[in-house]
Amino acid sequence: MPRDFHSREGIDEWLQSLDDRWPARAAVSKHIVAQTEALPAFDPHVVELAPGGGKLADQLLRTIPATYTGIDFSEPLIERARERLRAYGNRVTLLHANLNEDGWPAQVANPVNAIISLQSLHDLGDGHQIERIYRLAHDRLAPGGLFLNADLLHNPEDPRPGRLPIERHLSLLSAHGFQRPSCTLETGGFGCIVGFA
Repeated sequence: MPRDFHSREGIDEWLQSLDDRWPARAAVSKHIVAQTEALPAFDPHVVELAPGGGKLADQLLRTIPATYTGIDFSEPLIERARERLRAYGNRVTLLHANLNEDGWPAQVANPVNAIISLQSLHDLGDGHQIERIYRLAHDRLAPGGLFLNADLLHNPEDPRPGRLPIERHLSLLSAHGFQRPSCTLETGGFGCIVGFA
């Protein structure tokens, strides 16, 4: 579906199409919230990479007394997320940054207890870009912090370069120092790839 980010209606239509095309997103979102809720920090600081319209952030902030930073390259999507998350006040920070550049970690306040992403990192390019994100995320997390990338997995019928097999994700996490790398959920073409700093 073409992306029309010139109007709120176009943004909302595109965001809804994601849920329509990938119904497993609902279960994956619940899983991300549960994994984050299990962190030992009572009020964790959670960073979401490419939060889109803020739907996952809304679910997270309703469930956990967290502070939240969302980082996205799309200014229209940031604005849509800002509207959606306005009720959470100063618990929310939204940043405009390119995840394919190295400067975004420095814009995020300390400490970072979790870095999460839903169906986004495969759009950054191939495995090299994803590996970069894993390295930067490990360096930015507080000790014991959670990294969770819930993304579309390699599919031989749709072999896009950013969609990696679970084994490749896990080897990249290990290579960059993450502890206990695992896939905590696999459903509907998604894998939830988890590691701890």
